[in-house]
Amino acid sequence: MPQSCWQPTTALTFDTAAAMREDARRVLTDGALRIDLSGVPEADSAALALLLDVCREAAVRHQAIDIVSMPAGLRSLADLYGVTELLPTGDSTAA
Repeated sequence: MPQSCWQPTTALTFDTAAAMREDARRVLTDGALRIDLSGVPEADSAALALLLDVCREAAVRHQAIDIVSMPAGLRSLADLYGVTELLPTGDSTAA
């Protein structure tokens, strides 16, 4: 199964989340999706909402998804909000 990759390189914040949502949804195809967050310089709770939205849409499409290089601050927010298990992270280390 082919794999597409979404690798944002800008901040994922309240200011950018709406535009980034459209960008992320464009790469949702029939194959697996890898989300690489290694290039994200800043992320807040809007980034978490964005990732959950993309994961939900991928589930509706029965599409495999893998999130890698999640920033430590974003991982901490996911832990705080109790949604870590909803985010399929393929790595155990934070960026």
